[in-house]
Amino acid sequence: MKKIILGLLLFVGTFLFIPAIHVHAEFLFDWETRETEFYEGVRHTEMIGTIQYNGVRTQQKINYLGGNLLTKNDLHIVTGDNFRDFGWGKGTILNMIDRINEEDSNYTVIGGVNGDFYNTSVGYPIEAYVNNFEVISMGLGSNRTVIGFKDNGEVVFGRPEWQGYELIVYDEDGNIKNSLQIAGINRMPVDNNELTAYFETFQGIIPADAHKLVIIATNIKIDDNEKTFFGKGHLSFETDDAYEMALQRIVIVGGNLNDDGFIDSTDTLVVQQRMGGDFEGVRYAIGCWETLVTDGVAADSFPSDHSIYRHPRTAIGVKEDGTVFFVTVDGRDYINDFLGVTNFELAEIMVYFGAVEAYNLDGGGSTTMSWYNEQTGTYDILNTPSDGIVRSVSDGVFFVIGTPEPAPVRLPYPDTRAILSVPDNLRITPDGLITFNAVDHASGYELSLDEEIIAITDPWFQATIEPGLHTLKISAEGDYTDYKDSVASAEIQYTIFPRRTKTILDLFNPTG
Repeated sequence: MKKIILGLLLFVGTFLFIPAIHVHAEFLFDWETRETEFYEGVRHTEMIGTIQYNGVRTQQKINYLGGNLLTKNDLHIVTGDNFRDFGWGKGTILNMIDRINEEDSNYTVIGGVNGDFYNTSVGYPIEAYVNNFEVISMGLGSNRTVIGFKDNGEVVFGRPEWQGYELIVYDEDGNIKNSLQIAGINRMPVDNNELTAYFETFQGIIPADAHKLVIIATNIKIDDNEKTFFGKGHLSFETDDAYEMALQRIVIVGGNLNDDGFIDSTDTLVVQQRMGGDFEGVRYAIGCWETLVTDGVAADSFPSDHSIYRHPRTAIGVKEDGTVFFVTVDGRDYINDFLGVTNFELAEIMVYFGAVEAYNLDGGGSTTMSWYNEQTGTYDILNTPSDGIVRSVSDGVFFVIGTPEPAPVRLPYPDTRAILSVPDNLRITPDGLITFNAVDHASGYELSLDEEIIAITDPWFQATIEPGLHTLKISAEGDYTDYKDSVASAEIQYTIFPRRTKTILDLFNPTG
C-alpha cells in the first residue's frame, strides 16, 4: 500500500500538499515518500517512488536542492575544487566544502553537488572553470555548455566568447590597475606593439633585446595538451637580457612594457583567458554536457549513446522565477532496485521540478549531493554513491550563505587621481572611543587597531579596549574615480591603565 509522507522534516512546521502523480507527455512520476526540509532559504526534498517513461516503469530515489538567488540577497552559488597551486588535483565534495568554509570567511556552504566531467588521472575539468573571477580553465575545446553565476543572482548558459589571453594587474587592494592583451603563449612578440607570455612548459632561453617582466608565480594551471593556461604571481624583476625559463615562473615580453613603472612588486599579475558575451562579469562558472531542457521542454534527442543507458545522474536547472536547483538520481543500487535513469528520463524529471533550462552534469560514480545537517553541524551525503564511497572529482557547485567581497574596481589608466590627505589627530579615550580628523572627499577610512583592520565610514569608532598597550594607524579611502587612498598614518601607541587608577595621567597615558 502506498504511503505518503508529507513534510516529516519540514523545519518550518507546515505541511505541503502536492499531488502524488505528475504527467508530462509519456512521463509519469508516482512517488511513495516525499520528505522536505529548509535551511537558509534552500529547500531539500527527497522523493522515492516510480517513474514511467514510454511504458517502462522503474523504481527511483531522487534528491532535489534548490534556492532563489534573486529573492534572497545573501544566497549565492560558488564553484569549488581541490586543485593544487601548481597543478590540478581531485577531491570529494566534502573536501571542497571544507576548503570553501576554511578559505573564504564570507561564505558558509549550505549544500551542493559534483560538477563537470574531468580528466580522471590528473583532475582538470573538460570545460571552462571560473572561481572568484579567475578563469582557471577555458576548457579543452569540447564545445560543451558552460553555466555562469553573477553577483546579482543572474545565471547564464551557453558558450562564452573567448577573446584571447590578457594580463590583469591588480593593486594590493584587489582593484584592477590595468589589463593588457596577450597575443601569444610561449613565443616572442612579432613587433613592439605585441605582448606575449612564457610559461614553464617552454624549455629554453627567451632571447635578449626584448623587455621582460619576470613573475614569481603563486599559481599555475596548464592542461596536458597545452590548450589552456592560467597563472598568477608577483613581479620579481625586469630585464632586457636573455632569460632561461624556470619552473614556477611566468615571463611577460614586450617592447615598451612597463616603461612608466606602473607595475610594481606589490601588484598581483594574472594571465588568463578573457570571457565575453553573456559571460562577461561572471564570478563563478562551471562546465556541463547535454542540454536536458530548453524553454521548459524536455529534450528528445542527445548526441551520445550513453544517454540511453541507466546510470546515477546529476543535473542543474533554472526555473522561470530564477530558482536554481540541483537534482541527483541514485543508480547502480541493485539491492534496492534503484538502477538510475536515462538522460531522456532525467530531462522529464527536470521539467517535473519546473526547469525552463536544465543541463546534465557528470554522473555515474561521481554523482554526489551534500547538505548541511543543522542538528549535527556536519554535512550529510544525501544520495547513495554508487561506488560505495564518495568519489574524488574535479570540481563542484554549491549554495552558500553570506556576502561576497566587492567585485574588483577598474581604476583609471594612467592613474591621475589625487591622493587623499592622511587623517591626523588620531587619539583614543580611556573608554575606547577612537577619533581623528575627517578628510575631505574620503569615502571611508581603514582603521588598524592592534593589527586588526576595521572599515569605518565616520571619523570615530567605539572599540572595546582592555587595559594595556595598543597600536593604531588610520588611512582614508578614495572613491575610485577622482581620489585614491591616502597612505597610512604613522603608527601610534597608547597605554590604557585600569580604571581604578585615579589620576588623569594614569587613565590616559600616550607613550608615542
